[in-house]
Amino acid sequence: MTESTRPTIYDVGRKAHVSHGTVSRVINDRPNVAPATRALVREAMKDLGFTRNDSAFRLRSAEDPGNRIGVIVEQLNEVGPSGNMVAALAELQAAGYRFDLVAVNGKDVARSVEQALRQLDGLTVGILALAQTQEAREALLANPLAVPVYIERFLDRGSSDQPGAEELIGRVAAEHLEQRGHRRVLHLPGPTSALSAQYRQGAFVARGRELGMIIEIGRSGDWTSASGYDLAATIDADAYSAVFVANDAMAIGLLHGLRRRSIDVPARLAILGVDDVPEAQHTDPQLSSVRHDLAAEGRLAARMLISAIRKTPEPDPTQYLHVRVEARASTALQIAAQ
Repeated sequence: MTESTRPTIYDVGRKAHVSHGTVSRVINDRPNVAPATRALVREAMKDLGFTRNDSAFRLRSAEDPGNRIGVIVEQLNEVGPSGNMVAALAELQAAGYRFDLVAVNGKDVARSVEQALRQLDGLTVGILALAQTQEAREALLANPLAVPVYIERFLDRGSSDQPGAEELIGRVAAEHLEQRGHRRVLHLPGPTSALSAQYRQGAFVARGRELGMIIEIGRSGDWTSASGYDLAATIDADAYSAVFVANDAMAIGLLHGLRRRSIDVPARLAILGVDDVPEAQHTDPQLSSVRHDLAAEGRLAARMLISAIRKTPEPDPTQYLHVRVEARASTALQIAAQ
């Protein structure tokens, strides 16, 4: 039998109706496989004439079997997930881990997540998941694994004692605008499917109302500058004194659209974004933005997972969640209370 005709673990998995990771665990006598499943796999191996490639097995055994992390990321092209992921992967690598990265996107996110979990099943000591939508998060929670799984903890919501990064963003935004005398504020959220948009909005509204502000929610954008530009046409500039926009890209588009309508920023309408992207310093006027440390958040995510794998104390989130407003010209004007 040649290498090209030798049955593989993928062939065994298809015949036994299990993942190739489960086949790998059976071959290598690893735990967390039900006896009935183990029997099915061995029967499939026998029927197919499958034999273990001992040279490949010895090579694999020479490596540390407990140093591979499965990484699942959604919307990697967006500023937040990208910034978090780059730092998280660097942290995992520095700690001696290797990783298999699977990007989940598309219309059927739940199925994409399930396929990613099957792909990683049995081959990792932990899963790092950056889920950007409720659909992806529910799919992750609906497919429990035998290894530790990290899903955005403290990157979005935190605890009663320690708010998460998205909650801090919303709170800090409300406090910044209130300190500048704004009482009637419009919020333009991100996509309704985005968890970060939901948490920013919820925290902004709650904190704003605590401070006595009147907050209304406008139409959602899609994180792009084009959507921000389009939203400019929907705003009644006489109804508010400030707009809090879900991210900088949308805020930059909004500035452009308001300029086309001859609405002065900040004399007539103050604008505040989120992310403090480099372009925020080069708009006219310069864009005020809520800055959060994406790299530190990514390191926190990696270290939270590592602590779960190694059963060591969790890192202190307060050392990683750094949120503040970079105040520039778009919110510079002090106004009289309305």
